Amino acid sequence: MNEIFPSSKARALCPELYREIKESSYMSTCAKRMVGILICTDGTVLKAVSGKFESVLQKEGFVDPAYNVESYTRILDKYDALIKADKRKLHNADFSRECWEKLKDLYSFHCADGRTRTLSEIFPSAPSGTGDCCAPKLLNRCFLENKKPLSMAEFFFDPSSGEDLLFYGPCDSRCKPLLRAMTGLEIVYCDEDIVVVNKPSGLLAIEGKGLDKQDCVASRVRNLYEKCIQQPCVHRLDQATSGLMVLGLTDKAHNTLSKDFEERRVRKSYEAVVVGKITEREGVIDMPIRADVEHRPLQIPDSVNGKKAVTYWERIKTDNRHGLECTRLKLTPLTGRTHQLRVHCAEALKCPIAGDNLYGGEEKNLFPRLLLQARELEFSHPVTGCKMSFTLERDF
Repeated sequence: MNEIFPSSKARALCPELYREIKESSYMSTCAKRMVGILICTDGTVLKAVSGKFESVLQKEGFVDPAYNVESYTRILDKYDALIKADKRKLHNADFSRECWEKLKDLYSFHCADGRTRTLSEIFPSAPSGTGDCCAPKLLNRCFLENKKPLSMAEFFFDPSSGEDLLFYGPCDSRCKPLLRAMTGLEIVYCDEDIVVVNKPSGLLAIEGKGLDKQDCVASRVRNLYEKCIQQPCVHRLDQATSGLMVLGLTDKAHNTLSKDFEERRVRKSYEAVVVGKITEREGVIDMPIRADVEHRPLQIPDSVNGKKAVTYWERIKTDNRHGLECTRLKLTPLTGRTHQLRVHCAEALKCPIAGDNLYGGEEKNLFPRLLLQARELEFSHPVTGCKMSFTLERDF
């Protein structure tokens, strides 16, 4: 995965840390592993190494593991003895799996929302070694001390190579689910000016009215990035829709992106599963819509008073779900009206999006969520002007 916090300030400190480790006796001359630095907003610098320092789990000047070391060592010693005693190695794999299940229960992570979550709670199927990477260890200490991240970077330590450092983001297999829970968001991309997130279905994009509607993408981004402006959102997704959102962390980035969205210089596409069989390969829906003032938040077609709404669609494949004929579509909105895709599918195609509790029929109750995902997003970076393009894996 990409870096989840701006990295330039932390990267500037990495060469010195590389030399410190190489010239010390922390690790053997053949040791190769990830090393990380996190700078907090109060200036605190945290350092971590993936795994352990040769035979020890703790080292002064580096953050501790996310578990009780004494309990961890006791379990590890017990299963090491069982494995050594199994001369024919008939049960070694079973012992290893059982050992990891015991160890997994010891991991506990402090999160951005102030809660503490166990590894078993966050990632029940976590492979062995999950939680030992640099990023989770650094953020765990940061949140434990009620601090906020400012900059984070990880590099590969290889004493046999030259001094050119190779920087990497956190790993997908172990860190991604863990960091998503710790930060409250799946961060797809981040730099000093913008952040791109994968919004889960069920989470608001911006705050609503009432205390129960304050938790949203915008509030979580503000909580993570101290220098974030008060309202970073430049576009929205319905609460029930999942997928890509870009937010501006600075006034300049926000204003530029907002203008690009307004002038339709941003390309977005969605995927949806609709209830019904569509045989045509593609089409264009040009159906003006407006708010149903007597039944808000519903939108309705209105060729006289409605605002122009245009959607290009492509059929991906037909499917069968819960005994219903369904069709997976790629939807590209050429305008950005409220509930545009949901209304166009239900009214123009006569095939509501599966799980749509506003525009669907009785079949909506068969699906756990709205099957609509903002899957592709392409825009120009508001500061550098570089083309930015993101695509998510399907989530239904």
